[in-house]
Amino acid sequence: MKKDILDRYDKTQNNEIIIKISTEKFENLYDNFDMSSTFLKKDLSQQLVDYIIDSVSEISNEKFIIKFYFKEKVENKNLSQIEKSFDNYFKYLIELEKKKMKEQIKNSFIFMLIGVFFITLSILLDENTELTYKIVSEGLMVAGWVSMWEAMATILIKWLPLSKKLKLFKKIILCKLEF
Repeated sequence: MKKDILDRYDKTQNNEIIIKISTEKFENLYDNFDMSSTFLKKDLSQQLVDYIIDSVSEISNEKFIIKFYFKEKVENKNLSQIEKSFDNYFKYLIELEKKKMKEQIKNSFIFMLIGVFFITLSILLDENTELTYKIVSEGLMVAGWVSMWEAMATILIKWLPLSKKLKLFKKIILCKLEF
């Protein structure tokens, strides 16, 4: 299956996969919502970003370049702006992912503390022999373990996709751009 996917792409003489991007003019690479911003500060078009992310995800660990084709002539200064804005935008996405990861760690820590608190309270209430205290104690024990599970699931399960995105964005930043 992977070979079929890789066969969809052209390759350079160095056997690098070429991700081709074709457009009328270089301005089409950018989002239209911030037209008054300079190109270095503008967001890339979401369609373009999604296409690049999907393509790089699809080719996995293969070496690649991104090659742009424009129907209109593009000045050299604009080509360097494209390179800088690509770098800036994907660095921005890396910072967003790092922020999400920090938020998840903070939330995990909070869930862990809540879980420890509930379990401790449950153990203290369990020493009482009255039925009401036993029921409350069991409820607190369940709530404590659910809270602890959420903390562990966040670290063990939700962390991995964010980590993969970071690696993907770093690969895109390091790739060669050709025009």
